[in-house]
Amino acid sequence: MKIISWNVNGKFREKFTSIIEEDADIYVIQECENPEETKIREYKDFAGENYFWTGDIHYKGLGIFAKKDIKLEKIEGLNEEFKNFIALRVNDSFNLLGVWAMPKYVEMIHDYFDANTELFDENLIMCGDFNSNVVFNNHHPKKKNHTELNKKLESRNLISVYHNLTGDEQGGEKSMTFYQARHLNNPYHLDFVYAGENVVKEFEILDHWKWISLSDHLPILFEK
Repeated sequence: MKIISWNVNGKFREKFTSIIEEDADIYVIQECENPEETKIREYKDFAGENYFWTGDIHYKGLGIFAKKDIKLEKIEGLNEEFKNFIALRVNDSFNLLGVWAMPKYVEMIHDYFDANTELFDENLIMCGDFNSNVVFNNHHPKKKNHTELNKKLESRNLISVYHNLTGDEQGGEKSMTFYQARHLNNPYHLDFVYAGENVVKEFEILDHWKWISLSDHLPILFEK
């Protein structure tokens, strides 16, 4: 199963035609419009009925969109106070957690983890824009920085797929996912996929030369 995670930097109604060329089964999209609120018929048709969306602003939220033959079910019993997370059961097979970490960034992910610890196990794939990296550890309390998040996730048998496959150190990434103000000389690695070891077989950060004109973040493509 092919999954893409992408922070589209808004106006997904104008950009979805580019990403669907990758023919993913599931798209985890940050900063996208609520399909129920848009007037763009093509965007409504893309979303269909097989999607989940959350957010405080109708034109900028978190959405998970899937092909018609993919079964998505909301995971019940979780803490509902967190709007920038979507937890779904996929094909009665695995759990998928979409993330768009807003201020307080990584601290928000810690709070979600602590409130929903039972969700986090080797049956989960967690992906999205974390807006975080160990290089920003000193911007957060020690118990809620990125290094501590890695420790929490590793304790539940979840590891960063990129780092596992490349061997790069956290904070020493050779490939970037975000270019501030779309400037190629100001890059960071802020987008992640966490899963159990050997769950994700293929992982790719798509080429910045194609995608930088559409967003400050690059799409991440991976295979379950």
